[in-house]
Amino acid sequence: MAIKPIKKTSISDKVFQQLRDQILKREWKPGDKIPSENDLAQQLNVSRITVRQSLQKLTTLGLLETRSGEGSFVKELSPGIYLNSLIPTAALGNTATVEVLEFRQAIECETAGLAAVKATEEDIKKLEEILDRMHIYKEDKKRFAAEDLNFHMTLAEATKNSLIIQLNYIIKDILSVSMEDIVETLGYDIGLYYHQKIIEALKLKDRQKAKEVMEEHIAKTMENVIQKKKL
Repeated sequence: MAIKPIKKTSISDKVFQQLRDQILKREWKPGDKIPSENDLAQQLNVSRITVRQSLQKLTTLGLLETRSGEGSFVKELSPGIYLNSLIPTAALGNTATVEVLEFRQAIECETAGLAAVKATEEDIKKLEEILDRMHIYKEDKKRFAAEDLNFHMTLAEATKNSLIIQLNYIIKDILSVSMEDIVETLGYDIGLYYHQKIIEALKLKDRQKAKEVMEEHIAKTMENVIQKKKL
């Protein structure tokens, strides 16, 4: 297949990206009414048609909603929105972090149970090495959160189930942002404590124990996040 020239970004694309970023960077917050087509066209020095096309695209993506006779308003963003390739991963809101935890509760308990059955000595060694690094990176929130996510990704790999592994990689960016928010909110101890307990369950090949520990881990995390943020 022949290599094709790269097309220059159109004015329409630039308008869309700028309006999209206003929402993702929360310059326009959920519930805010955005400027009219006329106002935006004047501010951006483009035609109303170009603005209208961008607003329609943002509405289709679920970032805006149009209310008859009132105008366009910013919608509350949910984690699912970031699965769209046109939406880069941005900081998740408080309620979105809880939504991610609810998703993890539905998936990761069974993941831990399956890992307890299928994990090899090499898998367990990798998890122990990650936990050691988490101790080293205590007080470094970003690196700690990265290793926290690495622990859960490695646990998924230990299931040897391609669907579980692929699902985790598809939503890795969302999990990463959520993990950083959790560490920022709750600190380090809860992750260190439960990760050690999960490793112990894997060593015993105790499927039920691994599921119970993960269930408690996520439930406690969610409870503390809600309490700290007073959601």
